[in-house]
Parts: sequence; C-alpha cells; structure tokens
Amino acid sequence: MKQAIETIHAPQPSGPYSQGVKVGQFIFVSGQDGVHPDGKLAGETIADQAAASLENIKNILAETGADLSNIVHVTCHLSELNQNTVQEFNKVYASYFEHVAVKPARITIGSQLLGVKVEITAVAAIN
Repeated sequence: MKQAIETIHAPQPSGPYSQGVKVGQFIFVSGQDGVHPDGKLAGETIADQAAASLENIKNILAETGADLSNIVHVTCHLSELNQNTVQEFNKVYASYFEHVAVKPARITIGSQLLGVKVEITAVAAIN
C-alpha cells in the first residue's frame, strides 16, 4: 500500500506529485530543489542550494522517522556540470553524509533546471 508523505518543513509540490511516497520498507523522495520550505531560493550558489535541497530531503524523511542514514540511492541534478561545481556540490553533500557509515549509491548528472542550480531525489530503506 502506498502512503503519501507530507510536511510543512519542505516546499509544497508545484505540480501533481507527492513530496514523498512510502511503499513497504522504501521511501521515495521527489526531487528537491535548492529552495527553502517557503519556496524562496536558498541562495545563488550551488552550495546554498545543495544544502537547502538536502535539508528538504532530511525533513521529508523525518516525517516517517527516517533520516539520511536510511538513504540507499540519490540522483543529483546540477544545472552546471563542470569540475568546479561538482567539487563545490560534493563539499556540501559530504558534510551531510559524514556520519553515515554506508554512503548512498549516487549518480550526478547535468540537467536543464528551471531557475535553480540543484535538484536531488532520494530512495531510502527502513526496517
């Protein structure tokens, strides 16, 4: 059975989708842009937006009692894919997972994003 995950601590969906969906032992978190829960852009840098995106994911997972350590896979979309932006992104990303023993599997791709520099989606597994 599918269960929608909703929280006021992440941006509200801008279209016909859920912030997250729990199915059995898995949580699927929709793509989170670099914006705050009020919908305002987190900042102009990839670091600011990456942090906001990861905070949104953290807050969506928290609605189910899960946290970043439950994440098994992430897909990271960056509007500019080059060595500098990936390094800046990785610095922020690593800080969120520094205490996680088994880091999530990940793919980072360049994407055409609408008004943001970062969008991250995640899959988590819970007991």
